Amino acid sequence: MSSILDQVVQVGVESTYGTAVAPTRAFEAKTDTWQRDVEYISSVGFRKDQQTIRSDRHDTISLGASGSIEVDILNKGMGLLLQHALGGSSGPTQQGGTAAYLQTFETNDVGPATSYTVQVAKADSNGGLQSFTYEGSVVTGWNITADLGSAVSMTFDFDSETEQNSTAVASASYPSGTDVFVYTDCTVEIDDSAVSTFTSFSLDADLGMKTDRRFLKGSATKSQPLRNALPSYTGSLSGEFQTMGNYEKFVAGTTFKLEFIAQMGTAIAGSYYPKFAVTMPVCVFTGSTPTASIDDLTTIELPFTVLDNGSDAAVKIEYQSTDTAF
Repeated sequence: MSSILDQVVQVGVESTYGTAVAPTRAFEAKTDTWQRDVEYISSVGFRKDQQTIRSDRHDTISLGASGSIEVDILNKGMGLLLQHALGGSSGPTQQGGTAAYLQTFETNDVGPATSYTVQVAKADSNGGLQSFTYEGSVVTGWNITADLGSAVSMTFDFDSETEQNSTAVASASYPSGTDVFVYTDCTVEIDDSAVSTFTSFSLDADLGMKTDRRFLKGSATKSQPLRNALPSYTGSLSGEFQTMGNYEKFVAGTTFKLEFIAQMGTAIAGSYYPKFAVTMPVCVFTGSTPTASIDDLTTIELPFTVLDNGSDAAVKIEYQSTDTAF
């Protein structure tokens, strides 16, 4: 008999968009936001004795689905989701002949070109575990968040070609020997200098993907999402107001390099540590003025926008672990 403790979210990489594959890895998802997208078309005209919309003039059309996977970032196993979340990827590359392997993920001008099959097993109140499988799931955006008192988390937003219930729940396979990056593992650097007064970091990506590619072709099945808008990468830093430096960058529109680094204290080997690092070569602050208080230290909120310098990836994520494959 199944319970809510048996619910599971699993993912597999598709070879062909919309052709389901067996999931290969389970993730410790924190929420379930998956929903079928449905369109209703009704036909109403003059008709004698009509009371309301006729049942034979009402059509239900399934348009696909959407949802997200929110996870605390682990020191192993994250590469499968990151692989097709930014646009480009490379690795894993062995480091110094050790058990450490580096994976690199970068934004580009194309966006995600490969889809996933996502399976969410949901417990019903009769003790059953029901399968909801989302074929043709393409990442359309993501968020990274780090706050005091919390693990570092990442949310991946998906658009899916279809939701179906015919695929049996797969056996869950989790990476072994994992741990989460927590706020005490985190540092923020501006122009390669660590800033010790920030209390939170967030980064949001909208990948500019067109998700409603439907045509007059005899069905509502849509084509694979493609980029049709300029992506945006925006975020925020907040913390104590210590110096005028960052405020002056905001006022002057001065660009800067921004890095968020989560690194565990125990090495994989030698000088190679479990690491999740985000590099944004060119950013600009879009606010704001510090806020004074009579019962707390003066604080500052610093929203920022990531820019393109024409040569580097706008956003690069480096993930170092013992994973020898995505």
